Amino acid sequence: MRYRQSIPWPAILVLLVSAGPGLIAATPAPDQVSQYEWTDVTRVVAIGDLHGSYEKALRILKAAGLIDDDLRWIGGEEHLVITGDVLDRGTGGRELMDLIRRLQDEAQEAGGCVHMLLGNHEAMNLMRDLRYVNPAAYQAFAEEEKKADRRAALKSYLASRSKNANREVATNEFEKKYPPGYFARQQSLNPDGEYGQWLLGLPAIVKINDVIYMHGGLTEEVAELGVDETNRRVQSDLLGHLESRGVLERKGIIAPWMEYVDILWVRQQGREQADELPEDLRLAVGGLVGTADSLMLGERGPLWYRGGSHEDERIERDSLERTLVLMSARAIVVAHSPTAGKEITSRFQNRLFRIDHDISSSDALQALVVEGDDIMVLDASTGRAIEAPPMELPIGKLDPLATEEWADGDLESFLTQAEIVASRDLGRGSTRPRLLEMQLDGKKQRGIFKNVSIDGESGSVGQADRYEHEVAAYRLDRMLELGLVPVCVLRELDGEQGSLQLWVEDAVDQESATAYELKFFDRDWVKDRIAEGAVFDALIGNRDRGADDILTSVRQDELYLVDHSKAFPDSTEIGWEEGRMVSIEPGLIAALEDLDQASLEQDLGELLSARQIEALLGRRDQILDHVTPTVSEAGP
Repeated sequence: MRYRQSIPWPAILVLLVSAGPGLIAATPAPDQVSQYEWTDVTRVVAIGDLHGSYEKALRILKAAGLIDDDLRWIGGEEHLVITGDVLDRGTGGRELMDLIRRLQDEAQEAGGCVHMLLGNHEAMNLMRDLRYVNPAAYQAFAEEEKKADRRAALKSYLASRSKNANREVATNEFEKKYPPGYFARQQSLNPDGEYGQWLLGLPAIVKINDVIYMHGGLTEEVAELGVDETNRRVQSDLLGHLESRGVLERKGIIAPWMEYVDILWVRQQGREQADELPEDLRLAVGGLVGTADSLMLGERGPLWYRGGSHEDERIERDSLERTLVLMSARAIVVAHSPTAGKEITSRFQNRLFRIDHDISSSDALQALVVEGDDIMVLDASTGRAIEAPPMELPIGKLDPLATEEWADGDLESFLTQAEIVASRDLGRGSTRPRLLEMQLDGKKQRGIFKNVSIDGESGSVGQADRYEHEVAAYRLDRMLELGLVPVCVLRELDGEQGSLQLWVEDAVDQESATAYELKFFDRDWVKDRIAEGAVFDALIGNRDRGADDILTSVRQDELYLVDHSKAFPDSTEIGWEEGRMVSIEPGLIAALEDLDQASLEQDLGELLSARQIEALLGRRDQILDHVTPTVSEAGP
């Protein structure tokens, strides 16, 4: 697969952050332009979430030609990127960490690099969120666990129980919950522990040639910081969280047996009693709160963000393009979110590659290989990297609850009454639309909110830009019984009136279909509906219809037209050349003929001016001169 180099390589960046423990190189090599950025690397192999799958990791590394049968580095100056999440689920987490640390040293000596990136599961383990640790994984640390530490933890645990609690029952509960090796593993992951020190020094993002590698995903807020500053902040927030926890541990408020869920309870209690706490404890509780909820460690941070992997490309693509510009990169490689088909895939026209193909439960062991402009999939069973990653449909991961079929009236009620639980600025075009997530009575939907209100000049075509036009287009569409415009209502948000239109979850726009060479728009019924859409656009005076405003469902035979804020000018021009004739269904011709001043004022009067309605009827009259009824092909 080839790529056009459309974004210039940046100037050499200033080294912002000093090397931390466990980092591969403190002094930049000839092809290292900053602490976390490299150029002129001939070959890069990237592996997604291993989750304790030690033996499978060896198979991939051998197939990639990076290690020999003695598990020694033979990759020379090549780079290996492991995009985090080597811990949890499986039992080989410690073996993987030991292997990676050794290969880092061996690769450095050979002029290559092994980049181990922080994943959310590494951060979770550092923060004692152990929900996904395989109980058998503690056994690897059992021989190192000190009996005194275990006795002290048991004593603290029993002291925390109710006075009436059965001591024997509580002891058995302790032994089951904290198996042998639990406390030795925890100590090794402390900031001064063998693995804790190493993990705290790992980056969240690296950039090799002009490709970004990371675990979760990249938002614009993070991209604006750049690679080095992002890594500095991730490391700082993690260390700040652990230092705050240490203060509370030394005060006896947090016990060594406490996991993250227990620490959260302590954090909440500290919040509620903040005024009563001494300053050092108040600051420690604040540190726990601030770091755990920070941008770097939160759901929109580089360890957790799933938007690029799961979201509809219509929502995410503009933001993704901006992140690439901010990073001076051509593509992003992410893991974290397993692909549906358990294979490495690409999205956004090969701007984003998803390499978490659920290795721990997959027989098809794969890695991504980048050589020059080529990005390929390595199949560990053959040892060859010759196939380009398949491209996913641009619709993203669908939520079954949000794709239920509703009647128009039910959707109108929902959009008008549902609670808004989340809002996101899409930052697209002059209308600056916002994507809203809504819930009501266990149901949920998403919608596009617009509050643009820009008047145009009298007699102009397509100059006014108003949210009322969105609702007017929907109502007029239903008057004509076309069913092309998604349900749209008036709605207030943050004290401002606007339009709220249903977001069609399972749709591909014409722009994406063309880019991906999808055949959705080549079907005869789609062409017929687009012809009806052209008549509708002429009626509403819409000259702003783009390929991204025409959608078709991937699940059912439906076509949708969106974005009508610039419609309904007070000009009567339809923009059709003289002599043009369009064939449409007789029913649509009859519906056009039935439009009159009274009905339009009744349904659209609150949305359009009298002059706009008058112009609409003028355009209708011209359309009727250009249409003929479709002749049915049905027999007698």
